[in-house]
Amino acid sequence: MFQQNKQHHHQQHHQQQSVVQSGVASATVNNPSESIVAGNIYECSLHGILSTPSSTFIQRAKGMMRCEHPVSYKEMVFKSTVQSAGPSWAEGSILPSEIHVRYEKNTVYVRYVGVPQIKDNINAMIRNVVDIKSSETFFIYLENLGYVKDYEYFVDGYQYSTYNLSLFLVNHRRVLNDGTKGELLNKHSMVELQCLSGEEGFVAAAEYLNTYAEYLYPFVELIKFDHRLLTAENGNTPTNVNVTGGYNR
Repeated sequence: MFQQNKQHHHQQHHQQQSVVQSGVASATVNNPSESIVAGNIYECSLHGILSTPSSTFIQRAKGMMRCEHPVSYKEMVFKSTVQSAGPSWAEGSILPSEIHVRYEKNTVYVRYVGVPQIKDNINAMIRNVVDIKSSETFFIYLENLGYVKDYEYFVDGYQYSTYNLSLFLVNHRRVLNDGTKGELLNKHSMVELQCLSGEEGFVAAAEYLNTYAEYLYPFVELIKFDHRLLTAENGNTPTNVNVTGGYNR
């Protein structure tokens, strides 16, 4: 039975891969100004909370994916304090309200993350993203633009990859006053399955993600996260929301 499922999985994978590759792309640029012409790249993802033993999940992930490597970085989120038009080389644009800066192995990566798009007919979270490799001087640039650090946290775990797909198993920790790692923000590990897509590839990307998600169940249930559920009637964050936006079950 397992062998039949495995063969069916490979058949689906090869059929979907040819479709998804036309819509999947990545955008990593070295000059901030280049992000204007990097094209519209979207991150399609499913999210879940690992409540089963991690060793069992990792065994399944290794069997599905082609490579594995550790993930360790500090994520800093900067919020804009001003409502301002963009710089002269981006005439007509508006500065994003939030910018993510990832500090990994003495390298600075900057990420713009757009507001999640909710498409009822597509079973995946979709966000416009732009990734830029930068340097320490970018923090000065952010300050001059009116951004201030809102919050930060450490991320540690593993990334499993195959073709155009990435699977993350990570934990989040507080940042102490001295800049070192503190206690865990959530007792369970977070799981995210994602791929990048162009505007024309949403449906194929979502099907691709959900096919893989089926083979990770029941070790973890990966779902489309609707950020609108975070808005409570009283304007406060619901008590059952974990630190990365998913729901405790």
